[in-house]
Amino acid sequence: MQIIGGIRRGAKLVECKSLSVRPTSQRVREAIFNLLAGGRFTPLVKNATVLDLFAGTGALGLEAISRGANEAYFVERDQQALNTLRANIQKLDFLDTTTVIAGSVENITRWAYPPADLVFCDAPYTNNITSQAIQNIARIGAIRQGALVIIEMPKKDEMTLPHEFKFADKRIYGISSIHLFNWNPF
Repeated sequence: MQIIGGIRRGAKLVECKSLSVRPTSQRVREAIFNLLAGGRFTPLVKNATVLDLFAGTGALGLEAISRGANEAYFVERDQQALNTLRANIQKLDFLDTTTVIAGSVENITRWAYPPADLVFCDAPYTNNITSQAIQNIARIGAIRQGALVIIEMPKKDEMTLPHEFKFADKRIYGISSIHLFNWNPF
């Protein structure tokens, strides 16, 4: 696994040995960032505040930083994944633009950071917690009005969110589906 574009293009990421972590494939990550670069979706990655939920190795948020995002916040609970995430941040020298939040996404009760313009959510495929996690993050103020929420999940599963999340697009890549929503609570 490596960073695909931006200032750290080609940098190899430390792999996570945890069995509970399933990193987003390089092909899917490239497809997501190609969609974002195409200009159809706003906000753009450049200058964005990014929130990477169920971060694992941090590949999505780190890719965004490499491509010009201002800052990224990573939420992860698995200890091996946290160690890998921190090693990747250190390796890429992104210490000044990243914050790691150790804990479970669905259990966060307050948000003390700037709200995100771009949210990545790649929950474990064996859990059915994506909708609950996204709604919780929105409820505590972690998502900015108009933010783009990108959810990766098994293609056989459907994604249902409250009406405040406006469906924007869906793409299928192998066993995965990518769902894009805009957060518009008003």
